[in-house]
Amino acid sequence: MRNRFIFSLVMSVLIAISPVAIAQDSAGSVPGLQIRAQLIDAIDGGTAAETAASSISNDVLSNGMPTISQSNLSYLQTKPAEFENMTGLLSDSATGFELAIAGFGSLPEQPSEVVTISMILFPEDANEIYNIALQTGVISAEDALLAAINAGIDTSTLTATAAGAAGNDVSPLGVGTGAAGAGGGDTTVSAN
Repeated sequence: MRNRFIFSLVMSVLIAISPVAIAQDSAGSVPGLQIRAQLIDAIDGGTAAETAASSISNDVLSNGMPTISQSNLSYLQTKPAEFENMTGLLSDSATGFELAIAGFGSLPEQPSEVVTISMILFPEDANEIYNIALQTGVISAEDALLAAINAGIDTSTLTATAAGAAGNDVSPLGVGTGAAGAGGGDTTVSAN
């Protein structure tokens, strides 16, 4: 009985700690999380949010980051004001999805830049960013794909959800002869 209690206690502690360890490990390879950690540290240290965002974005643009490719850094250097704005939004945004939503509100006239910068900072969230851009209707599918290409994303990995896509031209099961395919429209179930 006592051993079960100790085992349960140890397992509970390990389960409680593991998400923290995973989050800390993943921050090391995600540019957006790295920049967010710097921003939050600066704000917690007493620096005004706008000042922190400006300083951190200027540092990234000047010195780069190991997790941001040279081509992505070049893109960000052509959009310093937009990058600074998006950097400031990271204090309340921990994912690419959240950053894109906040960016569409903050930079409503620049949805392509929002998509590209969000994907550069959170490349693992590229599909979610692509879908939210399509679902909100702030950008066309073609422009969203171009923004993904600008961010260095393999567009073959992007899939639009039903709400975000113009439509799916694959016929669902049940269409056509005996649910065997898109036949002459006969929906009678086969006797087989």
